[in-house]
Amino acid sequence: MKNRSSRIGAIAAAALAATGLGAGLGLTLPANAATTKPPTYVVVNCLNKPVVKPSAYVLACADDGMGLQATHWTSWTSHLASAYATFYENTCTPDCAAGKIVDYPALVTLWDPAALKGYPNDRQYTELTVIFPNGRPPVYVQQNGKTVKTFPLTQTFKI
Repeated sequence: MKNRSSRIGAIAAAALAATGLGAGLGLTLPANAATTKPPTYVVVNCLNKPVVKPSAYVLACADDGMGLQATHWTSWTSHLASAYATFYENTCTPDCAAGKIVDYPALVTLWDPAALKGYPNDRQYTELTVIFPNGRPPVYVQQNGKTVKTFPLTQTFKI
């Protein structure tokens, strides 16, 4: 009996010593170790709210004249997200109020994640690139004071 008691005492003393030694060496777990979770990767919508894998995304918040719909995400990672979608935009011909909405098949990539103010556990994608595999009607841009017609196969937006 005495032999068993002394073994239990020795085990208890060793456990206490190891605990004390671990604490003295700073080997304890941080208080929030069990609650720390990996960041969530998001895009910010027109209401300034973070969203994950939205099925639709407006690029022109003022008038909803450009955006994505029927979006199907194929990946959503810490580096980038990719999808296929329908890109829509207002032709603004003869003006935006009278313009028509036209649709184009598109491939979409979200990239360049950064910290999101007010959401410490979220990382916001800050760039969105649209690829138009079937081409698209012209985009009019200003170059040297003149309006020039271009036909971009890709378009990148700061979001």
